[in-house]
Amino acid sequence: MNTFRDVWNNFAKSKKYREAFAFSLFKRMVPFQIRALRKQRRWSQEQLATSSNLTQGVVSRAEDPDYGNLTINTIRRIAAGFDVAFVVKFVPFSELDRWFLDMSEVSAQVPSFEDENEALAVALQVHAQEAVADELVSELVKATLTKKQIEEGKVDFEVSRQNMNNILSPKPTFADKQREVGVTLCR
Repeated sequence: MNTFRDVWNNFAKSKKYREAFAFSLFKRMVPFQIRALRKQRRWSQEQLATSSNLTQGVVSRAEDPDYGNLTINTIRRIAAGFDVAFVVKFVPFSELDRWFLDMSEVSAQVPSFEDENEALAVALQVHAQEAVADELVSELVKATLTKKQIEEGKVDFEVSRQNMNNILSPKPTFADKQREVGVTLCR
């Protein structure tokens, strides 16, 4: 098992090594990701080809890490077939090292825009409900402060989710506390 330090020490050997490593990783990882995404969706090469407006032979070559002539245009079309984005960017070798060490079939899986859009809609709905709850708590706290305290700026408070329950839950009365400790007063 390689570690960050192992890979980094190899990078430190020479510029030629770093260049060869980066090229080899690009050449192997793009086909790896295409295959991983296709497997994630349980698609055949033919299904991916149809979705990408390519032939099955082009998809087969795109998944072959030894092919070597994969074009950006083909990658772009395959990304469109999966309904995902393909990002090419320049990065420092430390990021390349981390990306290499973290790569797996699971990390290569990417949701389609449709799947991501559905998940985002659910997340936004939950967030909206939380925002409403936060607003209610904020209004409740403001209502307990006097207008004069707020105007004079003498109030410095922060409402967190943790103390939201303390604000909303009923406060025990003196009688509740007596019952809790088993003490009663005679009248």
